[in-house]
Amino acid sequence: MPAEADREARRRRRAVLRAYHPDLGGDAEELIRQLQLLDRPAEEVVLVLPPRGLRAVRAWLRRRRRRRTSHPRRRSVLRRRRRRTTGRVR
Repeated sequence: MPAEADREARRRRRAVLRAYHPDLGGDAEELIRQLQLLDRPAEEVVLVLPPRGLRAVRAWLRRRRRRRTSHPRRRSVLRRRRRRTTGRVR
């Protein structure tokens, strides 16, 4: 597997060299920038654990509150309906 990754990295590097090398009509500054992007290490992976204990309860409450809010126009329609029905006497 590492040999395949090395081959792929080499293939990408050669493609950049072909595209941006000054002797082949490319821009030297762009070549340097592209090579630096290739040599940059991969971004760090951060694992996030799910909340436990009181943090879990707080997270659950936050999610529940977010879910209960409805669209502002929907709320105003509900308010108007309540006003209409509360004023009538049968």
